[in-house]
Amino acid sequence: MKIKIRSLNLYARILLWFLLNVAVLAVAMFGVLHWQFREGFRGALGSMAGDRLQAIGRQMYETLSAQPASQWTEILAAIGKRHDVQVALVMPPDDWVAGDRLDLPREVHERLEEMLRHGPGAGGPPGGLGQRPPPPPQRRDQLEEFLFGDSVFDDGPPPVGARRMELPLQYGTFFVRAGNPQRYWAGVRLPPPMGWQSRGGPLMLVIASRSMTGGGLFIELRPWLIGIFGAMILSALLWLPLVRGITHSIRAHMHATEQIAKGRFDVRVPEERGDELGRLAHAVNQMAVQLDGLVRGQKRFLGDIAHELCSPIARMEMGLALLEQQVSEKEATRLGDVRDELRQISALVNELLSFSKAALGHQAKALEPVAVLPLIHEVMRTENVAEERVRLEVPEELRVSARPDLLRRALGNVLRNACLHAPEGEITIRAIRSNGHVELSIADEGPGVPEESLPRLFEPFYRVDASRTRETGGVGLGLSIVKSCLESCGGTVIAENREPHGLRIIMGLASA
Repeated sequence: MKIKIRSLNLYARILLWFLLNVAVLAVAMFGVLHWQFREGFRGALGSMAGDRLQAIGRQMYETLSAQPASQWTEILAAIGKRHDVQVALVMPPDDWVAGDRLDLPREVHERLEEMLRHGPGAGGPPGGLGQRPPPPPQRRDQLEEFLFGDSVFDDGPPPVGARRMELPLQYGTFFVRAGNPQRYWAGVRLPPPMGWQSRGGPLMLVIASRSMTGGGLFIELRPWLIGIFGAMILSALLWLPLVRGITHSIRAHMHATEQIAKGRFDVRVPEERGDELGRLAHAVNQMAVQLDGLVRGQKRFLGDIAHELCSPIARMEMGLALLEQQVSEKEATRLGDVRDELRQISALVNELLSFSKAALGHQAKALEPVAVLPLIHEVMRTENVAEERVRLEVPEELRVSARPDLLRRALGNVLRNACLHAPEGEITIRAIRSNGHVELSIADEGPGVPEESLPRLFEPFYRVDASRTRETGGVGLGLSIVKSCLESCGGTVIAENREPHGLRIIMGLASA
């Protein structure tokens, strides 16, 4: 899991971290909610639920007082159906009066008995059931508005003409989780509604629910959820510009450094930011300028040295030719060996010149459409590669955007290497065009190279076998020249091993 997360991009990781943070907060909120209800009405949420139950008690007293006792069961059933709960009106400890016939758990019985002990004549708190209600205050309208306010059941106002009774501001309530399976049980102690003739004791409205919210009766979570999700959405919208700005800047830096690693030092990163990423962009641009100057200076230096060596080498070859005419046969043989060494030096100088010109060649001419198949035939004739050795899979109409001289030099070096390392095998040249891009590959059937050497094949003077002589591998500039030529044409080149053996050079160019 750790590896998979690290493989995600930065935007996805920040978003995942944000969602994880939200999930932790949601779990913590659920834990607090559960703990608050488990503690009864002592917590903040429990107090809200207690106030809600008292409002239910006031409304139930009014509703039941306005209807005959024969309709109480129907009224309670309608409330239970609306909120997906079971509602019963009982007279403690276990006398059923109306509503659903509930099998009360032991904990609920204990709460009912405890409330019964604080009933009439039990020395209960002032304002308890069984005591005479306190006299109404002078401002009767405000008290009635508080006691008989809007219905929590949305049943509308009480019937016209119904006699109202002032109720105490506090009722006995309880909230407990009990039973098997466990459910949430809430109880509200009611005074006898009008029309109830029994004097056997107080009435208890008992509500049983599978959820701690009681379908909105105990506590209404919808406003809380709307607020939480609204805050989450608002937070996400506030985060979005910051995250997008950071990731966009990092992607620009990543693209620039990738291009710099490929030797393209003309790439630049926008520097409009004033923070650390803006300073990083400035540093990347300065690094690209410095590297461009260093690399160009080195390549120009190599080209200048090679150019300066051409004249003395030519004079030395002329001198050797004159000496061969004036010495004996034995000394002439020695002069022949010297001539061979001098020719190797001359070939090296020529390769250095080619490498320097290819690296700096993009300044000279613009790219142009080049027909690939005729150019390949031309290179094959120049390198003396027999047509029967080569399998061509190149469309006749295929054209690429390049410089003909540089592309010709690159193809010639790759074909020469293929013939050198696979003198008897078949060489396959294949070209595929896709989405404005052409992939041109040259594959041989030679021994291939070690996997660890593949990334370094295009480095100047790198040789897989350091002991190679001129006849078995050269000085390691051939593929470097190929890379410089293709980069000057705006292309790319990579190498990969074939199965079961062989090497494939893949060149990428823009389609013309």
